[in-house]
Amino acid sequence: MTEFLVLTRAVHFGACLLFFGILAFDRFTAASILAGDKIEAADFWQLRVRIFSMILLPVIFLSGITWFVLVAMVMSGQPPQLEILKTVWTQTQFGTVWMGRLIFWLAAVATALFRFFKPRNSFQKKLAWLQLIFAGALLGSLAWAGHGQEDSVWHLAADILHLLIAGIWPAGLLPFALLLRKLRRTSEPAIVPLVRRFSAWSLFGAAVLAASGLVNAWFLVGSFSNLVGQVYGRWLLAKIILFAAAVSIGAVNLLRLKPRLSTESPQTKNFEATAAQLQFNVRMELFLATAVIVIVAILGILPPAKH
Repeated sequence: MTEFLVLTRAVHFGACLLFFGILAFDRFTAASILAGDKIEAADFWQLRVRIFSMILLPVIFLSGITWFVLVAMVMSGQPPQLEILKTVWTQTQFGTVWMGRLIFWLAAVATALFRFFKPRNSFQKKLAWLQLIFAGALLGSLAWAGHGQEDSVWHLAADILHLLIAGIWPAGLLPFALLLRKLRRTSEPAIVPLVRRFSAWSLFGAAVLAASGLVNAWFLVGSFSNLVGQVYGRWLLAKIILFAAAVSIGAVNLLRLKPRLSTESPQTKNFEATAAQLQFNVRMELFLATAVIVIVAILGILPPAKH
């Protein structure tokens, strides 16, 4: 049961992070980079947004249902029964949170369908921002399903911010890698502004993640002895190490690879070699980010070290 709950939480967290990350990357990075005459890359990217939406929304729904059923089984100590599920849905805080999240999911589905079937209508930009808002609500509301709601408003706010920023970085690494690969294949000069803009968001994201993570650690761990002496603390320490490794790779991209791309022509071998190294580094960051999501799923079912 525990292993299945961890897996379900990891899938749900990952799908929500990626859904928000795709849309945030679309609005904050791709929209300006692909403006103008880059029709091929722009069409490629918009198709990816629609495909990811159609895949991730069902995954979020199914994993959310599974998570709810498993929690109901843990609460009741019995196999899933309609009466027990109804009680958890209508009479517990967890059920209330899931009720609200279902509304956010339905709103996200509605906007996704409009974007899918009418990709060229004049309401497209507003729909894109609206979908991003609903995706953010869907992701941020996960704070009420974790430890963030246990202590104070400040802890809850830090938890929500932590989730949303994680949706920008490192979740935004996947759409960044996809668009980078496409631009490499077509030798587009847009690679340089793409890397520059995403690097700025990554730097901002890493800084805010570190700050909000410190706030969370203060409420949930409390002391360094708890960080190394408690099971929760040790898992959190592993998460911090993986986060530091991802930030280190990002620093290499920002301080070494980005300047090289800015000084080389897209048609040169040096530019291609640097772009290839950047793409490899992004894959490594994605691997570390996936491991962090699994740890987050584990932390959610453990009692905080401070308790």
